[in-house]
Amino acid sequence: MTPVEEQLRDLVAEIAELDPDGLDLRTPFPEADIDSLLAMEIAVHVEKKFGVRFEDTDMKRVQSIADLAQLVAERSGA
Repeated sequence: MTPVEEQLRDLVAEIAELDPDGLDLRTPFPEADIDSLLAMEIAVHVEKKFGVRFEDTDMKRVQSIADLAQLVAERSGA
């Protein structure tokens, strides 16, 4: 797990009130009880924390923490 993936996992777990140790990076958000409204809240926090900007359509393709980490990498130029 990369440092960004770990930070994202911890952030998602905090917002969704889940145990970060039980949260797999590839688990689809719906299977982790993360609905679209919660995903948008996560996106807002990720934008602030990582200084990236997402379009509304970006979050439609993000289905897991792994997807979110990839999008952060794309947006940050990493």
